[in-house]
Amino acid sequence: MELFSGHYYCIDTSALINLTRWYPRNNFPSLWEKIETLVSEGRLIAPNYVLKEIEQATDKKDELLKWAKKYKKMFARLEQEQLHSAQDIVKNNPLLIDKDKTIEDADPFVIALAIAKNAAIITDESKTNPNKIPTIAGKYSRKSMSSVEFIKSQGWKF
Repeated sequence: MELFSGHYYCIDTSALINLTRWYPRNNFPSLWEKIETLVSEGRLIAPNYVLKEIEQATDKKDELLKWAKKYKKMFARLEQEQLHSAQDIVKNNPLLIDKDKTIEDADPFVIALAIAKNAAIITDESKTNPNKIPTIAGKYSRKSMSSVEFIKSQGWKF
């Protein structure tokens, strides 16, 4: 039984990277079929900044990058309201973003999209670090869970 059936999920780069690392598609095809079903239903989303981070963090042959390009529809372009929300999140939580990154950090956009879509956030960032998604998302009444917690919440068996 899905504990969060019908809900939306906004996934962060860290969770996508770890899912492909810990549960490779070749070894866990049924997991990826379930994930892809959520994508096709429009229930698993991410801001387009997550795709940009994947492109920057991987090489052209990387399985995650290939998968992300195949399921590109899950990566949303943010509306003005969400962009303003992301700016407010950064203004109130400046340590959320890494000023040394060469591309724009996806984290505030993940939170902003989750707020707009009333989505739970899937991230493998530290829950104890006050400057990471789980803590900051909580300030905006957004639930966050790790990729493993997400799988468990769905009741998926392999």
